[in-house]
Amino acid sequence: MTKLFIVGIPRDMEEAELSEICHQYGHVASVKIITDINSGQSKGYGFINMVDELSAAAVIKALDGGTIDDRTISVRLADRQQPPQQSAPPQQQQQKRKPVRPAGYAVAAVAERRGKRPRRAS
Repeated sequence: MTKLFIVGIPRDMEEAELSEICHQYGHVASVKIITDINSGQSKGYGFINMVDELSAAAVIKALDGGTIDDRTISVRLADRQQPPQQSAPPQQQQQKRKPVRPAGYAVAAVAERRGKRPRRAS
């Protein structure tokens, strides 16, 4: 099964309509249009699962760069989840985590302690 990512879907298009369009180029396993949780309105993108790579390639070739209701459609293979890459080696990350104190930080703390007067003896 090959998963495709499609962007530019008209906001009023339903999953059945998108499935019907893609079915012209091969067997569609499933279609999911992403919607807003609160309003239920389409966000304008979704995913299509095609049964085989040949069908997926046909959908990409036919629809990518095309238009539906004056909206340009972009279709590509969905990216596989990849583990996040570390931007720096562990030694450099440790150096970045050192606390930074503004100039005069320790002096201000000492000055506040000196400001209190001792108790008077009765």
